[in-house]
Amino acid sequence: MSYIEKTKNRYDSLTKGLKKVGESLLSNPVLFATHPAKKVASLIDVSETMVIRFCKAIGYNGFSELQKDVQYRLLTIQPAGKEYSPLTSDSFENVMSIDEGTINHVAKNIDWDIARKIVDQIVAARSVKIVGYYQSFAYAHWFAYLLNNLLDNTALYRPETDVGITKKGYEHSVVIFSYYRYALESIRLAKEAKLNENNVIVITDSQISPIVEYGDLVLTINTSQKSLLEKGPVTFSVLNALLLHIAQKVEKLDFVNPTNKYYIQ
Repeated sequence: MSYIEKTKNRYDSLTKGLKKVGESLLSNPVLFATHPAKKVASLIDVSETMVIRFCKAIGYNGFSELQKDVQYRLLTIQPAGKEYSPLTSDSFENVMSIDEGTINHVAKNIDWDIARKIVDQIVAARSVKIVGYYQSFAYAHWFAYLLNNLLDNTALYRPETDVGITKKGYEHSVVIFSYYRYALESIRLAKEAKLNENNVIVITDSQISPIVEYGDLVLTINTSQKSLLEKGPVTFSVLNALLLHIAQKVEKLDFVNPTNKYYIQ
């Protein structure tokens, strides 16, 4: 059984601190493969003892045993030609290859059953409000624009003019993007939507982020927690997958390539 399976099998029984280590392992296994336990602990902001406790909690004798397993798995699944080379670290192509690897990693580990439920809920909703603050605003804006083209019932939450979540009832859905450092305003709106008995859909980067408790459906996109540049490509890729499935359900797949609407073809 691999470190991925062991982590997922024991995840629900772990403490909050151990879950943080587990999510860091799943989102950034290279970190665990290349650094000693003390350095890993420093980079993910936990104690070295916490890292070692995590290793034992999921079935390893210690960190070195976990590290060997991670190194072995990474070596055996590394696609040919996709290895990172320090000599080309300034290459545009190399940056895109790293993004490609991150997307592939997330695609294999994300909960697509939750994604399907989100698609069904959004399609069935009477209205959809999309929320995102700070770095998450770009995702919310892009998703809201395209989703409204498909459903004609979607609005982007505008903090400068909107006064909160006002519609009541489960037939109204609220989609909230909440990434580290987890804006307090997003959490407040999630709580407000929950009190209004709206269907709350959360898209976040950690199963222990503070907004999770308010989500009816929570889609976690595990990446290196503090890397803003890493989150962008993979988030837009996941949203693209959601939008394509929504387009299929509402029979608007022509929306995917509407070349006839533009002058340049």
